[in-house]
Amino acid sequence: MTPDWTARTNPPVDGSRPTDPHSRSFLFLQGPQSRFFRRLGLAIRDTGARILKVNICGGDVFHWPKPCTCLYRGPRGDWPQWVAETMDRHAVTDILLMGDKRPMNRDAICIARSRGIAVHVLEEGYLRPNHITLERDGVNTRSRLPATPEAVRREAGLLPDPPAYPNVPDSMPLRVRDTIRHHVGNFFLWGLFPRYRTHRPYTIGWELTGWLPRYVTRRARQTRALAAQTALLESGRPYFLFPLQLDADIQVRSYSHFGVRDSIMQVLSSFAASAPRDMTLVVKNHPLDNGLINLDRFVDSFARATGIRDRVVFLDGGQGRPLMERPQCLGVVLVNSTMGLEALALDRPVFSLGRAPYAMPGLAATQTDSSLDDFWTAPQRPDPQLLRDFVKLLLHKALVLGNFYTDVGIELAVAGSLRRLGLVA
Repeated sequence: MTPDWTARTNPPVDGSRPTDPHSRSFLFLQGPQSRFFRRLGLAIRDTGARILKVNICGGDVFHWPKPCTCLYRGPRGDWPQWVAETMDRHAVTDILLMGDKRPMNRDAICIARSRGIAVHVLEEGYLRPNHITLERDGVNTRSRLPATPEAVRREAGLLPDPPAYPNVPDSMPLRVRDTIRHHVGNFFLWGLFPRYRTHRPYTIGWELTGWLPRYVTRRARQTRALAAQTALLESGRPYFLFPLQLDADIQVRSYSHFGVRDSIMQVLSSFAASAPRDMTLVVKNHPLDNGLINLDRFVDSFARATGIRDRVVFLDGGQGRPLMERPQCLGVVLVNSTMGLEALALDRPVFSLGRAPYAMPGLAATQTDSSLDDFWTAPQRPDPQLLRDFVKLLLHKALVLGNFYTDVGIELAVAGSLRRLGLVA
């Protein structure tokens, strides 16, 4: 199923030639809530490398029950010593994990670096929906990607143009199914892991108090959002788009100073003070919002308090891309969402409140080199050549074709990851 061109799209992450797999030992820590980690682990084992998966909760067990697994059931304070001894006992050369800011993963990364062990970090793709992220050492601002336009142009000039890639089937129902499987595992195997605590700020029981009402009202919310969006587009009014991110998103909490309410207050107050009177601000809720914060009410209240209620449209449904495609869209403001890259690809000006790999002069404006107040009146479109160079670097050095959820997406992601890890040519 894997096309030949993935070998060119996904070179080894460190640019090296493939090494003898028999000399390598991989330790898998917390991964995505899906079948992907197990499939990748078994594929790595088939190359001749050694693998071990550490399961720290019931959801881990449900997604990777066996083979080559062990359990960590101890307290958080004993984890650093335990994982260090595990690395030494199994002569670990590489660790693989999802997210470099999860507390237990972060401990393991520091210990691995002290031992010269290679760290490979997975995340959802910078470019979606066709890619996952796989980088050496870290993601986002810990990424090895160059952080200045000059470095981007210089490194991109040394690389060949990547081939075109196809759309990879993705599935929200499969994502939901795998997430449910993870939490069911946590529930039924709680007795095995009584000391486990999620890295998320909310327990699943508390999140369900928000999710269940949102599930019941999903069709009504979608209908209202589409009606409001249609009315906006038919009116011809110019607007800026402000897509919200999840309050529990560790990428937001780690790489910005903004919770979702903080970002709303900052953006709406700036818009009220500085945006032209004929402009509209479209606030779009994240499709996976858990509903624990009534964002519709909060946006409405803050818009009234700042005197712009008639200039703010809140959408709790629909998709962001159709809004960005319309010429009425004058720009996009966000924290550090991957929607920023999608907006740049559509030639829309972007302002990033937080830290993001694409936040640099010539791509997205940031608070270090400009002001959000100025953005409303003088948004700058991205430099098209710099954007092409940046995407080239992403495809060569940070992204792997595929996803974590569908059979085709997992197969492609596993094949690309083996190449990126230097295990196959």
